[in-house]
Order: sequence, then C-alpha cells, then structure tokens
Amino acid sequence: MKVQMKKSFMILILFANLLGTSMAQDKFQEAEKAVKNKDFTTALNIAKDFLAMDSANAALRVLILVETKNGGNKQIYEMIGDSYAKQKVVELALLNYDKAEAIDSLDIELKYKIAELLYKEKRYTDAVNKYLAVVALDSTNKKALYNTANIFYLAKMYPDAAIFFDKYLRYEQLNSSYYKAAKSNLEARNYQKAYDYAHLAAQKGKNDKDVTKVLAVSAAWIGQYDESLENYAKIDDSLLTKSDIRDLIVAGRNSRAAKKDSIALLYFNKVLSIDSTYKDVYWDVATLNYTLGNYDTAINFFDKFLAEKPNFEPAIRFKAFAYLQKKDYDKTREFLLEAVALNDTIVDSYFWLAQSYKAVDSLGRSAEVMEKMISICEGKEAQYKEKLLDAYGFLGQTAFDKKNYPAAITYLKKALTYSSKNVNYNLLVALAYHNTGDTNNAIVYYKIVRSLDPNNEAAKKGLRLLSAD
Repeated sequence: MKVQMKKSFMILILFANLLGTSMAQDKFQEAEKAVKNKDFTTALNIAKDFLAMDSANAALRVLILVETKNGGNKQIYEMIGDSYAKQKVVELALLNYDKAEAIDSLDIELKYKIAELLYKEKRYTDAVNKYLAVVALDSTNKKALYNTANIFYLAKMYPDAAIFFDKYLRYEQLNSSYYKAAKSNLEARNYQKAYDYAHLAAQKGKNDKDVTKVLAVSAAWIGQYDESLENYAKIDDSLLTKSDIRDLIVAGRNSRAAKKDSIALLYFNKVLSIDSTYKDVYWDVATLNYTLGNYDTAINFFDKFLAEKPNFEPAIRFKAFAYLQKKDYDKTREFLLEAVALNDTIVDSYFWLAQSYKAVDSLGRSAEVMEKMISICEGKEAQYKEKLLDAYGFLGQTAFDKKNYPAAITYLKKALTYSSKNVNYNLLVALAYHNTGDTNNAIVYYKIVRSLDPNNEAAKKGLRLLSAD
C-alpha cells in the first residue's frame, strides 16, 4: 500500500514538473512574440514573472532577447543582474548592476542590493564602500548603518566600527549591537562609551562573560576601580587571556598612580594568581606592600624579584628599608652596603645606613657614612636639607661629645643654616665656644638660646659664669 502511494506521489511530481515546463515554454514563446511585435513592456513583465517564480534562467533568456532588440536601460540591466544573482553568477550580476547604477547613481535600493550581494560573498571592502554610499544618500538607513558597523567590527577596524554602531543605535536598539558597540569603543580607547554601552548590554540581557570583561576593563580606565574588580571577580581566571592580563597590569599601575595602593595591590595579586611568570609584577607587589606596611610580604617579593634581577639596586635598597622598619639593623646594614656597592650616588642609602649604625651605637661608623652622604649632596642642598640638618647635627653632637669643640662648632653652625631656631644646636655652639675660651661668641649664642627658650637653665648658668668672669 505504501509503495503504491509513493509511486502515485512521484507521478504527481513528474506531472507538475512537466506542466510547469510546458507553461514556462508557453510563456517564453509569448515573450518572444511580444519582442517581435516590439511590445517590450509585456516581455519585461514576463521576465518579472519568471524571476518571481525563481526561474532565473528563463528570465535571463527573455531579458537578453529584449536587450538585443531594444538595447539596455536601467531596468533591464538591473533585472539581468537579479537573474545572474539568483543563479549565483556573481561577477556578471555585479557587471550588470554597475551598468544600471551608471544610468542612475542616486538609486538607494540598487546600491543596497549591490552591497548585500557583496556582503553575502564576504567581499567586505567592496560591500562597506557600497553601504557607505547608501548612508551618504540616506543617513538613517538602519540596515546599511548596521552592516557598515559590523563589517568594520569583523575586520577589527574598531574606531570605525564604534562610529557606525553609535549612529545605528540612535535608530534601533538591537541587543547584540550594544556589546559590539562596547567592544569597539573599548578597543578604540573610548572608555566612557565602552562602559556605558556595556551597561546597556547587561541591562538588555546580554550579561555574559564578554560584557563582564568589557565592564571590568573600561571601569578601570575611567577610575571605577571597585566596580572593575567586582566584574573581574566574576570571570574565571582560566578565561583571561594575555591581553586581559596586560589590562589588569595597566589597571594596577593606573590605580597606583591615583594613590589607591590597596586597590592596585588587588589587581597585581590577581595577575599573579592567573600567571606567576609575570616577574615585573613582583616589583609592583613588593613596593606596594612596603608602602602599605606589610614588610615581611614586601621582603618576600623583593627576593622573588631579585632572583630574576640580582643586581637591581633599588630592590636591594628597599629591601634594606623594609628590614629597617622591622628594626633588624644587621640586615639593614647588610643590604644597604650591597646597594651602595652597586650605586654610590643615592643619598637615602647613606642616610639610612648611617641611622642603622647609629641604632647599634656604632657612632664612628655612622659619622663616616654621614660624611660621605654630605659629599654627594653637594649642589643639591635644598633638596636634601632635612637629611643634611640631621647629618650636621649628629656630627656636631659627636664631635662635642669627643671634646673636639672646633669641629663641633663647624658642624653645628652648618646645621643651624638649615634650622636657625634649634635650641639644642645653638646651646651646643654656645657651650663649645665657652669651652674654647671664646667668651664673646659664647655670650652671643647663650643669648640666642635665651631668646628662643627664656627658661633655659644652661643658658642662664653660662651667662652668669661669663658675667662673673
């Protein structure tokens, strides 16, 4: 029974095909007769019917017949183009569309038809130029705007894509376009627009990892660091590429420049949680932990950094400073001496090396280091006045304690050029002059002390003794 039904069905199809062929032949003969009688309108209508029935080959036969007898016009060339397009003979379709367009260069529908054919054939450069021609004639043509934007997007020409997605989205709010607009603006470094479009994409339901990533990156660039980190936390580390890691590093350094050290550290820690081979980030993590007072962690990362760059003097120096903050003066000296051996022009290295010696009462060694520090400050006194004040004051006090009064006077008067109202230094100068028998200068400095501190007993006593003399 089933076999019988199948045979009957096949017979019906065959009959229909034969009938269709017969009707098409009749129609073609009718078209031939119309052309012979110069009734070209009837012939063209028959060609249109063939095209409507997807009988492109039959339509083409009629159209060529008309063109041969009557010549070409815009309508004929366009219909010939349509016939070739339906048969996927693209070059001949385009050739005839070009002929039609040459006759009427302002026909938007024709330009759009050419652009669509080029787009389907993935001939994107030619297609986009034709879409741009459509937009030039009709700036509100949504499909042309979208396809122009999309071609630029596919070609990774993001600045151009961003411009046309902006134009398109003024007229139609297509959900998928918000993400593409966000991505294009991000790549074009229009970070605020990228951020705004990504939010719109999320609101329209496209709240996936791609949108989240654009939000994470763009939020960082516009200083919305908390929101940026919140979005990064939603993305599995395994989904982040090398490019994404570079974005994280940039976000860390930007937030650090904005003096948001704790946030910067979160970015850098995320980088290392994804890929610990980013050795330069060790420096960022080490110095941030140092700034934040996490000295043990800072030392750990300085060590990791130095394993890759063992002679990087700043890392050795800051590692020493971290030990200084921990009051581990032996380690401080060890690493500052190493730093000075690599670079003997850094004032801070000498200053804190001297302090570390001072902390363990190695005053002679501290004095030697202070002398060296003073020598390298020559010509930069204004920049290092606080350190020079400390150095000259320390050297003056040390010389005074050793009863080397002339040296004490020299150092202390130098210290007073940086802090003329320092009561202690003025008093020590007065006492040093007193002990050397220079009564006049001693009286001058005792009086300065009295003017700064009227109740200073040492100054009162010194003046009484000198008056008695």
